[in-house]
Parts: sequence; structure tokens; C-alpha cells
Amino acid sequence: MASSSSSHHEIVECQQEREGSSATSKIYDAFISHRGPDVKETLGRQLYQLLEDRGCRAFLDRLEMEVGDSISCAINSAICSSVVEIAIFSKGYAHSSSCLDELVLMLHQRDHKSSMFVPVFYDVKPSDLRYIDNGPYGAAFSKYEREGRNLDKLDGWKKALVSASDLVGFELCRSGE
Repeated sequence: MASSSSSHHEIVECQQEREGSSATSKIYDAFISHRGPDVKETLGRQLYQLLEDRGCRAFLDRLEMEVGDSISCAINSAICSSVVEIAIFSKGYAHSSSCLDELVLMLHQRDHKSSMFVPVFYDVKPSDLRYIDNGPYGAAFSKYEREGRNLDKLDGWKKALVSASDLVGFELCRSGE
């Protein structure tokens, strides 16, 4: 099963990082997973600033990374070293394979009791994650299949979305919609 090696490799790295450090070595209070074009300059940045203003160290990708950092390594490390992971599920979330990979890793962390996961449903409903083919995420998964991209990850991504949909979270809508 070498086909799912990317996500598996990230999970193994997190386990090794966790085992090689003490339980108190969490670097971030919160990791914010989001699809940049959908919410980075709105809800994502507002949430980041709110947490920072209250003394929490938050990770919102490029705001916390330095020039020369490997994006995927920095993000995976931040997930593994966060107390809370927050996923902002927007209409375009599933169009980002990186967001879906983050989701799998965040839920893995939650399952191993090393962190807490908080879903934020922004202009989507939990049922949109549960019933992928009938909701806004169906087009993204159809495109992955049509283009033959990430086929080894599709089932894991779908399971992660269903798992996230079963958790109590926050449902937010843009005002006026």
C-alpha cells in the first residue's frame, strides 16, 4: 500500500515528534486550517488576531513561517505541536489537497488524544461534509477522479470529512446570505 504513503508518512513523523518530546512541548495553542482564497483575509485572519490578542500563540500558515521554510514541513510540525486544531470548512476547502491532508493529520492527532479538534462550518453545513456527492465538495472530488490526482487519498479524505461532520462545531454564515 505505498499509494497512501504521503499522509501515512506525515502521521509517522508526528508520532515520532510526539514520542521524542515531552507532552508539555506544544508550541502553538491553535493551528488554523483554511483554504486561503476563501477565508485567509477574512475569518482566518480575524480568528488568528483574536487568539493572538488573548495571549494564544496561533499558527496561520505564512504569518508564522519564515523565508526558506518548507511549507508542508512547517504546517505538519505546527499541527503536531498544537493544543487545538481548528478547521474552517468553506465551500472551496475540498478543492485544496493540502487542506484535506491537514484534516487527516489533525483528526489523527485528535484520535491519539494529543490535541483537540474544532470544526468551523463557514457557509457550509456539516451535512455537506457527510454527503459529499450531493454538496459543494462533490465537484472537487469529481475533479480529482477525472484528473487521476490523489486517487490513493480520496477514501481517507472522505472518511476524514465524515468524521469532522460528526463533531460539534460552529456554523457560521456570511452576513446577508
